[in-house]
Amino acid sequence: MAGTRTRHSQRKRRPVAGDPLRKAGWQVRQSVVEAVKDAVEKGAAGSQNAFVERALVRELKELRRQRVYAAYAQAAADPMFTEDMRSTTAAFESTASDGLARGEA
Repeated sequence: MAGTRTRHSQRKRRPVAGDPLRKAGWQVRQSVVEAVKDAVEKGAAGSQNAFVERALVRELKELRRQRVYAAYAQAAADPMFTEDMRSTTAAFESTASDGLARGEA
């Protein structure tokens, strides 16, 4: 296992310009710590930090996706918004097929 740790510790994370690393002070259950160590030793990530950061980024993306889809649902339920979208789409119908020969649309 020592060889595995050495191999992983030699991998370097790509720096993100303008986004420096910061040590966080979160606490997690011991079982989670052990599971992360085990996953990294089995090659799931180059380091525990990389594994945890990837998991957090994935969760943050999911939260953002949920907010976006909630906004879509809210807009779809708004009669003024849907009417505005219908009228805008209708206004551009002729433009969408402009320049196409008949039957190619």
